Amino acid sequence: MIQQWKNSKQHNILPVMDFIIWSILQQDGIKGSIAKHWNRNEELLKNRAAQQPIPESVWKWITKTTDKVRLDPSSAHPCLKISDDMTAMKMHQIVEKDWNPWDNFERDRQKYDGWWCVLGNEGFVSGKHYWEVNVQGKEEWRLGVVSESAPRNGFQSLNETTGYWTLKLQLGQLMAMTFPVTKLDRCAPSVLGMFLDMEEEQMSFYDVHVDHRFHIYSFNVNFNRNKKVFPVFGTVETGREMRILG
Repeated sequence: MIQQWKNSKQHNILPVMDFIIWSILQQDGIKGSIAKHWNRNEELLKNRAAQQPIPESVWKWITKTTDKVRLDPSSAHPCLKISDDMTAMKMHQIVEKDWNPWDNFERDRQKYDGWWCVLGNEGFVSGKHYWEVNVQGKEEWRLGVVSESAPRNGFQSLNETTGYWTLKLQLGQLMAMTFPVTKLDRCAPSVLGMFLDMEEEQMSFYDVHVDHRFHIYSFNVNFNRNKKVFPVFGTVETGREMRILG
């Protein structure tokens, strides 16, 4: 039955998967693959059946890896306004006669000066890491992870070919920044959950609600273990901020 689930041959077994997965989770030897198998199954089923909420057992396992992610102002584009507690960001409303963000700006390869982005304060080379961002009401954002060696200067493409594994919302369209871009046929989430699994080499995104959660998209990535991977956040909106939860 487990093999049928993995191969997506019988979508009518999904209602009992919560119990089966709970049983599997008791076996330490294969815990690392549970979320990956669930995400893969959802990808296979998405054109044949309504997407299933993630079972509570799987979700509890994912969120056990929650990290306290904060923003790193030293990497931020000068036009971004970072909150004092390093959890929220938006674009400055720039009035050059009063304040110009480029005054005294010194170019630095560690700092964004083209795209309006900022990194998380901690990079990862191993383990499993989960965090959430409130993007409710926002119309434009970019969220995910980036390799520490990826470009930050100028307006180079920020996609999987340059070391960025992100989702982007632009003009109401949700996209996975693959090459070429993968447009996603779904509404933008209010809360975006992100799960980085370095061992399984996967970066996954979730639409998070109070009582249910859905898988949105996963990148399968051959991470360079000699390079850290950082959370990355981007927006051009001046009105409503995005905020890291937790």
